[in-house]
Amino acid sequence: MRASGLVLALSIAAGPAGHAQQQADAPDLGWIDRELVDAGEIVLQTGKDDDAVTIDAAMRVRASQDAIRTVLRACEVAPEYTPNIVACRRVESLNGGESEMFVQTVKPAFFVPRFEHVFRLDYFPMRIEVHRVSGPIAELDGAWWFFDEADGAVLVVYSLRLRLGLPVPKFFVRSSLRRDVPAILGAVRMRSEALTGPL
Repeated sequence: MRASGLVLALSIAAGPAGHAQQQADAPDLGWIDRELVDAGEIVLQTGKDDDAVTIDAAMRVRASQDAIRTVLRACEVAPEYTPNIVACRRVESLNGGESEMFVQTVKPAFFVPRFEHVFRLDYFPMRIEVHRVSGPIAELDGAWWFFDEADGAVLVVYSLRLRLGLPVPKFFVRSSLRRDVPAILGAVRMRSEALTGPL
């Protein structure tokens, strides 16, 4: 099973700013090795929190926020670069476009039947939040954060807390995340930079 394919696709989306709740605690950036990030690396850390698995990842993208959001919002093409995602589609827009609901079909492993689940994305000026709505995933709370940098690039920070609710060991989920998340974020970066062109 590649759990990170599931994790990333759950939260792949972006959109317009302006949600009623504007304030949120900014993520801790102290763990990020800026030397590695500035050199083009994708850095990450995983952990445990009660019964959940947590992950944080960061990368610099030489693209506009609009381009990154366009790539992330294209849920229907996420299966092209996200393992285990069979299909994804937008089903409802809420609060004048400040939130959206998506349904996703997932086949996480040969021993787990495919299933559908519904998740919600809430759009803010500096972040996009993702939350579980229904389906077999027990807990899903995460966010994409966007920080503009002086040279026109964007520091993208992704954080997630996940409890699958499926018969998969947590250590396996963590190892899958560490293996697959950099490749998936790399694909997001490549597509975003192709849309933007040279900065």
